[in-house]
Amino acid sequence: MVKKNDDWRILAYKGYMDGQKFEKIDFVSSDKNDHEHCEFCYTKITDLENLSEKVEKSGYVYKDLEKNRSHWLCQECFNDFKERFNFKS
Repeated sequence: MVKKNDDWRILAYKGYMDGQKFEKIDFVSSDKNDHEHCEFCYTKITDLENLSEKVEKSGYVYKDLEKNRSHWLCQECFNDFKERFNFKS
């Protein structure tokens, strides 16, 4: 069954996280990185205080070991799409 891409957050999504296991963690800044963004809605995920925009302190992370890269999702997007894309936690 083909699922219609009826949500703006997934218009560019190509399925690279389908069926992957995610871990919910608090974001911790480092010298190299002080934030990440949700792969779908681009909400900033950071431990820094920033009152000028919406931020999340934690998120769901899938670590792609082959590409040495982490993919972050905010709580809302993880919940909205976990069944559709078979995300595991």
